[in-house]
Amino acid sequence: MFIYGQEGKAKIKYSENAETKVTSLKYSSNSIKDLETIDFDEIKSIFAFNREDGVIKIIFEIDLKESKIKFKSSITVSGKTKELDSLIKRSKKRLNTLIRIAKRNKINSKL
Repeated sequence: MFIYGQEGKAKIKYSENAETKVTSLKYSSNSIKDLETIDFDEIKSIFAFNREDGVIKIIFEIDLKESKIKFKSSITVSGKTKELDSLIKRSKKRLNTLIRIAKRNKINSKL
């Protein structure tokens, strides 16, 4: 997530018709433990205000720079907001696979 700041005064006009949407969410970590503790309920809440027909993307990345083989990998799951429950299920399965592969590579790099 990127945040930019600017100093100065600006008038902001509030509009009840304003629409906010989150189109993608990316978790990037250099620790297997961080990926194991992801709260998928929070992911659900992040996309809660999107329109049901909106396309969203959930990305998980791991970069084990400290390992001998410098293991780096990612997975991406995408679909419509109305399919969020099934996207989360697929994310969990793919993330568990990614974690298993990362653990295996971390063990093998120590040998």
